[in-house]
Amino acid sequence: MVGLVRSTGECLVDLGYIGIAHSLRGIHPRRREVHGVLDAHDMDRNHDISSDRVVVANFFGRMCTLWKISLATYTWGDKNYNTIQRTTFALTNFHLSLMPLRAEDEEFYMSVIARYEQMANEKKRKRSEAQRRYRLNRQERLSIDSNRATRFLSPSMNRSNSNY
Repeated sequence: MVGLVRSTGECLVDLGYIGIAHSLRGIHPRRREVHGVLDAHDMDRNHDISSDRVVVANFFGRMCTLWKISLATYTWGDKNYNTIQRTTFALTNFHLSLMPLRAEDEEFYMSVIARYEQMANEKKRKRSEAQRRYRLNRQERLSIDSNRATRFLSPSMNRSNSNY
């Protein structure tokens, strides 16, 4: 795959990023045409891209294992982000020269991704719960307001109030 990367600004992506070509060069697998098949060259290219993506996942798994700042949500200022990330990449590359990548690195990275998805799902769940409570409370308020309005505007209620 090194032959595919001509210059900087390229990104190795999966089929979900087809539109990325508008902003930078995306290296992604070829799709088969509707009711079509891929030729042998495209199948080999897709296999090479898939293999490279596994290496990238292993690398990020190792990086997340070594450096908590790469694992957690970055909350410091934007000023330091680039320097910190470049440093963690460099230190991870040095670590890889001493200890090659293993399948455990990818497994750890997949667990990190699963954790991020779980956090996103929890956030969605909390938001939908808050929206549900808001709708319920709003409906309650509207029914109370409606009862008040009908009680004070109803002629039968006004007659019973005038007897006092």
